Amino acid sequence: MTEVLWLYDPAERGQSAEAWAMYRELFTNGTKAGYIDLNDIGWNGDERLVRRNFEALWRIYAAAGARHLVVFGGAAGGEAAREYAELVPGAKLTVRRGGR
Repeated sequence: MTEVLWLYDPAERGQSAEAWAMYRELFTNGTKAGYIDLNDIGWNGDERLVRRNFEALWRIYAAAGARHLVVFGGAAGGEAAREYAELVPGAKLTVRRGGR
């Protein structure tokens, strides 16, 4: 099972820093984890490219032994989080709005 924490903020007010901090905490504590910021893995709003890159990054993290994934989904919450979590075999998804 892979724990997927999806953090989002409709206003996109810097919550990627909050997601990065969560990843760093896991990493610092010795937990094998990955971090993906959807805003960093696409180009010109190309959703197919974002999905392909997400899948590729997850495969790399999984091959390295990661069992946690922290994702900053930008403005995308609930439904998008579930769609992306389906790309992570055995994902246990937690969705949280940032800044709370």
